[in-house]
Amino acid sequence: MAIDSEKKGLRLFFIPPERYRWFAVLLMWKAHLIYFLIYSSVGVLGPILKGELKLSNTEFGVLCGAIGVGTTAAQIPGGMWCDRLGVRKVMTLAFVLMAICAFIFSMSGGLLFSCFALFFLGLGVGCNQIAAAKAIIDWFPHTGRATAMGMKQTGINAGGIAGSLALPLLLGLYDWRLLFKLMSALAFLFALSFSFLYRDTQNTKQDFSSQPVRFGEVLLSLRETRFLLTTIAGVFLMVAQFSFSSYLVLYLTQSLHYSLGMSGMILASSFAVGAVARVGWGLASDYLFRGREVALVFIGGLGIAVGVALALLTPATPIWFLYLLSVFFGISLLGWNGVWITLAGEVSRENSTGLGMGLSFFFANLGLLLGPPLFGFLTDFFHSFFLPWIFLAFCMGMVTLLLLLGRRTSGWKSAACGLTREIG
Repeated sequence: MAIDSEKKGLRLFFIPPERYRWFAVLLMWKAHLIYFLIYSSVGVLGPILKGELKLSNTEFGVLCGAIGVGTTAAQIPGGMWCDRLGVRKVMTLAFVLMAICAFIFSMSGGLLFSCFALFFLGLGVGCNQIAAAKAIIDWFPHTGRATAMGMKQTGINAGGIAGSLALPLLLGLYDWRLLFKLMSALAFLFALSFSFLYRDTQNTKQDFSSQPVRFGEVLLSLRETRFLLTTIAGVFLMVAQFSFSSYLVLYLTQSLHYSLGMSGMILASSFAVGAVARVGWGLASDYLFRGREVALVFIGGLGIAVGVALALLTPATPIWFLYLLSVFFGISLLGWNGVWITLAGEVSRENSTGLGMGLSFFFANLGLLLGPPLFGFLTDFFHSFFLPWIFLAFCMGMVTLLLLLGRRTSGWKSAACGLTREIG
């Protein structure tokens, strides 16, 4: 990956080029905080939105799903645009789109108009995700890249915490429509500042006038074994993460008879540990293990144990044990994102990292969309959470298997390259 900077542009900000990469991490962290603040606001303000827009529970679910559909739809084109236009332009336009859509949503009065606004808001979110990940891949060498990616990812946790704490308090002072207008202004101001402060690395943009990439060529990446195994592992990781986060509180209240407040605290503890774990796994991947797959294999192994432990819990389980277990929830099920995103970028075809990550993100997001409904179906079908949690352990086991195969494939290729050099 090219990491040479546009030194002339960087001197405008009095930041040495070798340090600018960490300034870029800070910009991406802020981008994630703002986008997830807006993204999560629909759920946080859900009770008010349902009443104001006169929505049923099902219609509210459709409203929330519109963002997810837009995010998924943006992954592949967003990656292609990042490769051809650069991170700076794509991120700036993504935040302008989010600002416009948040403002439009603030004036909505029904389901169809609201879904339209949130779908395009999701498109901006998806482009944001790809652009931020590509920026880290571009700016950092192999050693240090996963650590930077993990740091960037904690912006999502910060945005979720900020939204959960601030929006309910502000709602007592301001109307929800004004809150969305304020978030729209925040997104627009960030777009302006990002456009001025961020610089793409040299040789990371393809000529926009070159022949356009055909969809058939996009799918060629899936013929590369290591890329395919990494992508499939991402699907299982997303299924496990969002099944866990969607159903843990319901499981603790319905099956183990804990209070809603106590159950929420256990989930919040898991998310807090997960934020730290994203950086920790990045550091381990960069400086302890010899490869990203090794870190993810460890994560998969811990995930298997967590799934089995959840299946074996009883109402007699002491609360201290649940809090202890929440640490392992966070480390395994909520801490993998930075390492996996880094791996997806590194195994992508050279000069197409944005496209490769977009393709991986697209399929991984299918796990986000399909995982919780499948988990819920299993709980209804078996009238128990036991087998669904075993299913979660199975998903993490598949992650371990797939990435072991991916690492072995990488070893075979390295050995073949060495043999070719010797023969030559």
